[in-house]
Amino acid sequence: MSDEYSSQIRRLDQRGRSLESEVSDLESEVSSLKSKVGYVEDLDYELRDIRGDISSVESDLSSVTDDLGNLDDDVRCHIKETSRDLKRLVARVQALEARSRIADGAPEADFDTVEPLRRDLAHTAALGREIRSELLSVQQHLAHSSSIRALTGAVKERDELRSEVVAAAAVLAATPPQAAEHQKAVLTFESARAHADNHHQRAVKLNGPAQQARAALDQDDALRETKASLLEESDKAEKELTALLRGCLADAIRDRSLMPMWFVTVLGPVPPAEKTQEWMDLATEVLAYRVTYQVTDTVVALGPETDDIPERWEWHDDLTERLKRW
Repeated sequence: MSDEYSSQIRRLDQRGRSLESEVSDLESEVSSLKSKVGYVEDLDYELRDIRGDISSVESDLSSVTDDLGNLDDDVRCHIKETSRDLKRLVARVQALEARSRIADGAPEADFDTVEPLRRDLAHTAALGREIRSELLSVQQHLAHSSSIRALTGAVKERDELRSEVVAAAAVLAATPPQAAEHQKAVLTFESARAHADNHHQRAVKLNGPAQQARAALDQDDALRETKASLLEESDKAEKELTALLRGCLADAIRDRSLMPMWFVTVLGPVPPAEKTQEWMDLATEVLAYRVTYQVTDTVVALGPETDDIPERWEWHDDLTERLKRW
């Protein structure tokens, strides 16, 4: 009996030691967790500090952005004011220069006295411009051609798929259902027929726009063929008129003639040192515009705005935008 108790006591003692060891391990883990929790709390405090710093930086950045925006507005305002003052100064200098040159007997350029030859050339060139306004533009031509190609492609794909359907039907009729060829033909028949139907529906939708596009291209081709001689004469007249006006402008510059007020207002009194060729081309085109539409306004280069002639309205807007760069 004592041996049995002794054995139980030893087991209990071993169990107690084991529990003490487990408790010790648990205490170690708890201590470690407390240490980690403290570290996490420290990190949380640091994170809060970082967030505060970020918020402060964002606030400073927002303030700097506002300051930059205000500064940008101020700079733009000063630039506009400076530009206006510079234009006024340039105008005064040009006026003084004109008075000085008039006193010295400098010749005055006369671009508005139009000879009959120039008037006839301008009229012929204007007819060509009017005809071209009725023709399709390059973009319109490409768009119509694209519509026709889309329909052609859809019809071609539909017909090719229908041929596959017919071929598959022939195999189905000539082979028993259990044959491998028959099974393959079934799949081909169903797939090709479904795709053929899709392309057919697509072709139906594209047919209307394609027919309209084809009609527009045919009409354009017919108009070009009918007006070919007039367009050729117009091109020739425009080149000849441009050469005459350019020569007139070059002579005025060479002779240091006083340019009209309407000319100086938009192009200045003399060609610029840079982009001289572009300036000459634009100035010559302005002269051609005035001759073509008989503009005689002494102040406004292109005369009053008008919408009675579409091609004139387009030319007017184009020249206006290009003149803004000068």
